[in-house]
Amino acid sequence: NWIGHEGGSGIEREGDGPAKALAGRGVGSNYWDLLPFGGKDTYATILYYGAVRRMIEVEKQIQNHPEWKIPTEARFEVSELEKHAAEVKRISNQVFWNRETGRFVGNIDDKGVAYDYGFTFVNLEAIHYGLADENHARQIMAWLDGKRIVAGDTSQGADIYHWRFGPRSTTKRNLDYYTFWWSKPENTPWGNQVQDGGAVLAFSYHDLMARLKANGPDDAWARLKEVSKWFGEVTAAGGYRAYYASKPGGATLQGGGPPGGLGMDNEFKESVLVPQVMLDGFLGFAPRGDGFSLDPRLPREWPELSIDRIAWHDRVLWVRAGRDWIEITAKPLPGVAKSDEICWISPPSGKWRVATKGLKPQKRADGAFGVRWNRNPMLRLERAR
Repeated sequence: NWIGHEGGSGIEREGDGPAKALAGRGVGSNYWDLLPFGGKDTYATILYYGAVRRMIEVEKQIQNHPEWKIPTEARFEVSELEKHAAEVKRISNQVFWNRETGRFVGNIDDKGVAYDYGFTFVNLEAIHYGLADENHARQIMAWLDGKRIVAGDTSQGADIYHWRFGPRSTTKRNLDYYTFWWSKPENTPWGNQVQDGGAVLAFSYHDLMARLKANGPDDAWARLKEVSKWFGEVTAAGGYRAYYASKPGGATLQGGGPPGGLGMDNEFKESVLVPQVMLDGFLGFAPRGDGFSLDPRLPREWPELSIDRIAWHDRVLWVRAGRDWIEITAKPLPGVAKSDEICWISPPSGKWRVATKGLKPQKRADGAFGVRWNRNPMLRLERAR
């Protein structure tokens, strides 16, 4: 074990007495710096699994492009990576799943103790990165939506979304599981600490992406409308701090030094993640080594989705997508050398045809279309009927 990262707490208390700091114990190892994690670490495993899935895609693209002349001596076999990823997923859904609460624990320490404070970010990212199996994903969303109540939780039902823009980071009051230098958690009221009933705006992204994957675009859109309504009120009030200052007894904001219950400005630059759900989620835009793929998932209320100012290599893209069509316009970036390389565009599964008059792009066996933007700045694809 890595000393200090065995997965146990950095504080201990006897009965209801004050906590004693255990110097050098319960050292954090990820974004959530007050929480130990470590040991058999669910959160680290989720991110590891996501990284392996990315490696699979990278290796596939390298295999498909021998002209890149990337050395193959140290390559990973795609079949072995896929086998490994499947094994990680299978074991994780057994080891880290808490049957009693119907959700993933944060971690299991070196003594076999599992820690479950209703870590919403752990569970949502397990869905987002694909680690959660289908059954577990359904149980997680039922818990977060209040359709399933977890006994003993401090926050239940609708209160899980008390902060409106996303779920609380945790749903069970935590007085015992912290790094050694946060030894008086009882002095901070529930919800006034980002990592104990508070929330970080950026992680609304994983909530939306998880909903899109587990429940579909209509559910993700319903949640995004609530986020947009909240943000409209924040903007009208003059910003985050002005908004919360106008609400007596409301939230405390972290940032610039003092701890607080909500993280959304100052050092919380990752708040920019939230609108990326439009690109990554609803449009399904994903960069590849030789171009990009598109897999639009539109809510029933949307006739189409249009996103412009997408920076891609030496171009700025404008992508429109309907139920059965996709249109891409590429404009050159001013002052940047123009490439004449082929951009391979992979549409969703199924049969697609080119609907741009006079354009006959190359087409690969995997269904991708190849376009040279210098010669053809617009491509329209339609589902073949």
